[in-house]
Amino acid sequence: MRRRIGSLLLALVLVLTSLAMAVSAAQPDRTYTYEEDTPVPATNAYQVKIIVDESVMGTKQLNNPRDIFVDHEDRIFILDSGNARVVVLDKDYRCIKEISEFIYKDEVLTLSDGAEGLFFREENKMLYIADTNNDRILVSDLDGKVSRVYTKPVGELLDPNLEYKPRKIIVDNMGIMYVTSGNINTGALMVDSANSFLGFYGTNKLKMTASMQVEFFWRSILSAEANKQSGVTFQPVEFNNLFWSDDRFVYTVSPLSEDTATSVSKLNALGNDVFVQSIDLYTLNKTRKISGVVLSDITVDSEGAITIVDITTGHLYQYDENCNLLSVFGGMGYQKGLFTQPVSIESDSDNNVLVLDASKNTVTVMEQTFYGRMVRSANYLYGQGRYQESIEPWMEVLRMNANYTQAYTGLGKAYISMGEYEQAMEYFKLGKDKEGYAEAKASLRDETIREYFAYVVAVVVVLLIFILFYERIIDIVSTIYWRIRK
Repeated sequence: MRRRIGSLLLALVLVLTSLAMAVSAAQPDRTYTYEEDTPVPATNAYQVKIIVDESVMGTKQLNNPRDIFVDHEDRIFILDSGNARVVVLDKDYRCIKEISEFIYKDEVLTLSDGAEGLFFREENKMLYIADTNNDRILVSDLDGKVSRVYTKPVGELLDPNLEYKPRKIIVDNMGIMYVTSGNINTGALMVDSANSFLGFYGTNKLKMTASMQVEFFWRSILSAEANKQSGVTFQPVEFNNLFWSDDRFVYTVSPLSEDTATSVSKLNALGNDVFVQSIDLYTLNKTRKISGVVLSDITVDSEGAITIVDITTGHLYQYDENCNLLSVFGGMGYQKGLFTQPVSIESDSDNNVLVLDASKNTVTVMEQTFYGRMVRSANYLYGQGRYQESIEPWMEVLRMNANYTQAYTGLGKAYISMGEYEQAMEYFKLGKDKEGYAEAKASLRDETIREYFAYVVAVVVVLLIFILFYERIIDIVSTIYWRIRK
């Protein structure tokens, strides 16, 4: 009997231990959105599909990987800096190639331990590697045959004494390279295939803050000598990373700063930011009293969703193409769905988000949940102006997350397009969208006026006739009345 009780207790302990381990390994429920700069818990928009490590890849463990790229065939390229190699994975995350030796003119070139940037150009099927500590960019095929080695570009506009440390690189459809260097804050260097410097691209703009206005005031009244002694300078910040999209825009992330106009940009060919509204992560994190945020990378998927990763907090911020916040997920930690040093992100053809962790030496593949797909579907239809089609997915979103204010706004827009203004006003009110509510109210007023306009005109006309011909009307009515009496 005692033996049976002991066996049962042992079994119970094992079950409870298994449950505890399962709970500790489970993805934490840390997704949220914002409502007037206040974080609001939300249903998980993403979940872990797979964690890619050496056992999945079928090769030795990554060591301090620094960059990741996904091509149109869903092949994954990883710059494994600590092992001085490039690892190529297929769509099933199995290693199909390792490039550790690069041959250039019968010479074997080895990547530096601090190589930081990787780009695969679809047009010529070539790898561009920013070999940072060797002050060069290698252009290689997938067999490790190097066709070009780009050292510091040449040009009259580029300071010959400037130290060149290429960190991140993208290449446009014309073969122009856009390179960030660790000590350059005037934009990315534009370099052609002949290694000629074409100019700086997309310098971050400063915004006039209160501290800047005070400093300029004192400089206007102090002597030149006193101004020279001032240690205050207002310099634009450099880009942390670049992303080349299929629609030929360059997306950038920069350090968060009170003096910088925006830390996230979408640049056209002229280097001008074309976002319809700014993504202000500085104010967002300042409200939450989080400092030291460093945006390490940005990616854009096939539906135009923009995902930004913060290496400090491990958070991933996802926005739609109109800069509306979809969700915030991730975080710092060792559980599934959390990160310790997320240095780079990419997205594949299924719109999964791939997060490269330089400390864990893994790639975490995050896939959309049903809730996440509904949010994306509704936002996509909404962004396309297909408001009525977006009603069903918006309703699904609200069924799973009643705190998602964007859904109320989307439904308000849908009902405005259908002419149901009272219903639209109700949803705008729930979504705290004052502009939308005012628009729906004005439309309802205009519709009411149009509906009763003919009646109002008829009444006015009758009144005018009565006023103008009052005496005659009274005479006629009196005459008719007395004739009836007789």
